[in-house]
Order: sequence, then C-alpha cells, then structure tokens
Amino acid sequence: EFFEAHGATPAKGGVEARRRQAVRLLLDNVAIEPVRTSRLVDIKYTSRSPELSSDITNAWVREFIGASMDREFSSTADARRFLEERLATLRKRVEDSERDVANFASERGIVTLDVTRDAEGRTQTQRTLAAADLEAMNVALNQARQTRVAAESRVNSGAADSSTDALANSTISTLRQRRGEVAADYAKLLTQFEPGYPAAQALKNQLDALDAAIARETGRVSNSRRQTFAEAAAQERELESKVNALKSNLDRQQRDTIQYNIYVREADTNRQLYDALLQRYKEIGVAGSVGASNIAIVDRAEVPRKPSAPNLPVNLAIALLIGIGLAAVTVLALEQIDEGIRG
Repeated sequence: EFFEAHGATPAKGGVEARRRQAVRLLLDNVAIEPVRTSRLVDIKYTSRSPELSSDITNAWVREFIGASMDREFSSTADARRFLEERLATLRKRVEDSERDVANFASERGIVTLDVTRDAEGRTQTQRTLAAADLEAMNVALNQARQTRVAAESRVNSGAADSSTDALANSTISTLRQRRGEVAADYAKLLTQFEPGYPAAQALKNQLDALDAAIARETGRVSNSRRQTFAEAAAQERELESKVNALKSNLDRQQRDTIQYNIYVREADTNRQLYDALLQRYKEIGVAGSVGASNIAIVDRAEVPRKPSAPNLPVNLAIALLIGIGLAAVTVLALEQIDEGIRG
C-alpha cells in the first residue's frame, strides 16, 4: 500500500531491498523545517495520499520522541551501570582504608575518644586516651604539688605550740585552759605560802604534768605535720613520675599520629567520593524513573482537505513566462540568422 500510494513498485531482491527503497522514499518526501526565532519545528510529508501523509508525519514525531527517550534511558542505564561499578570499587576502598585506620590504631595503642567532622565529612579534631590521661594526671599533680607546698609551709611555720594545727587542736586547747586555771591557783597560793607548802607543791606538780601533756600533744601535732608533708611529697613524686611516663607515651603517639592522620585523611577522601557518587546515583535513579521528555507536540498533523500540488494557476503563469521567453529567444535567433544570410 505504501509503494502504491507513491506510485512505486517493490524492488526484487527481498525485504532488505524493499526496506532501503522505503527509506529512500521517506527521506525524499519528508521536510523538517525549524521555525526561526523559536524552538518549534515543522514536519511535512508529501505523498499522493493525504491520509498517509498525516499518518507518516505523526508517526515520525512519535518515533523521534520515542527514540529520544530511548537514548536518554540508555544513557541513564549506562551511567547507572558505570556508577554501580565505581560505587562497588569505592565501597571496597572505604572499607580497606577504615580497616587500615583501625588496625594501625590498635597496633600503636591509639585510642580515640572524641572525633568531630565538618560539613564535608573531613575529620577535624581527635582526642586520644593518652592525652586525656595526661591531662587528668597533670591536674592531679598540680593538686598534689599544692598540697605538698601547704604541708611544707606548715612544717616550716615555726614553733609547734603556736602553729595553726596546734591552735585548732581541741585537746591542746583543753590542756592549756586547764593549765591556766591551775597556774592561777598556784600563783594565788604563793601569795600566802612558800613554794614548799604541800598544797603549792601539788599545784606545781599539776602544772608540770599539764606542761608535759601539752608538749607531748604538740609534738604529736608536729610529727603529724611532718608525716603529712612526707606523704604529700611522696605522692607528688609518684604523680610526677606517672606524668613523665605519660608524656613519653604521648610523644610516641604523636609521632605515630602522623601516619595515623594519613590513613584518616585517605579514609575521609574515599568516604567523600563514595558519598558524592552515591548522591549522583540517587539523582540518576530519580531522573530515570520519571521518564519525561523535553519534546512536546504542539499541533498534530491533520489530513489535508486539498492537495498541495500541482498548483494550476502557478503552473500556468510559469508556463506563460517560459513560453514568452522561448518565443523571444526564437525571434531574436531567426532575425540574426536572416541578417546573416542576407549579408
């Protein structure tokens, strides 16, 4: 029917020859004209059958839209496959780099307490267990040093009986109060009797006993201050030794942290690449699932009510002009020939 509508006879030689002939007829009779100063395109097809011309024009547009969507879907599918392969590779790299970070930290004893990341996923600050221990031990050392200084100040403060600890001691305060009372009675008694008087002698013995008790209690307080000072100094030395050991450990870890940070940066880079590709993969998935085309049909081709060719008035005018031109040329030629013969 297609060939009959075009006045052509199918060529012999099979389906392929007929297909090539049909393609040639389509390309020879189709006209695709972009509309200037717009994004519109006019598609026209010329044939002997108006219905066939309309059907071929509409089918041409549909097939072009379908082919465009197929190409877009094919490119999207190719991009998805490529991104899936890249995602699998990057996922393996992320796992390997994070495993390297964990293994290196385990081998070198690096225990990370706090890890913060910026908006791009890069590791910003890290706080290790060694740094936290050193910080806490340094605080304890400062407190122990203050305690030792205070104990040393109490030891070197002067007489034991006038020290703050002695003045704050309730036993010494009671003994001193009792001695004051006995001393007052003894002084009062000496105004009437001699020191050898039995009552005066008894009070004197009480004073001596109270002085001895006060001396013993004051000595105990002084020994307690020296013992406290010795314990504070020993604790300070112990903490200082621990701080020095922690400093050495932290210094070693800081040297190891150089390689550790290299592993961390590599893991961050792989994670960023993986996240970016994963986001792109999601975007392609959403775009591919929509399946929208940027080509739209403004007006469909309709069956023409009258033929576009031949145009009889135009053809007559052209024939008249051609006839007049040929007649003028003939007259001039004959005139020239006639003059030539006469000459």
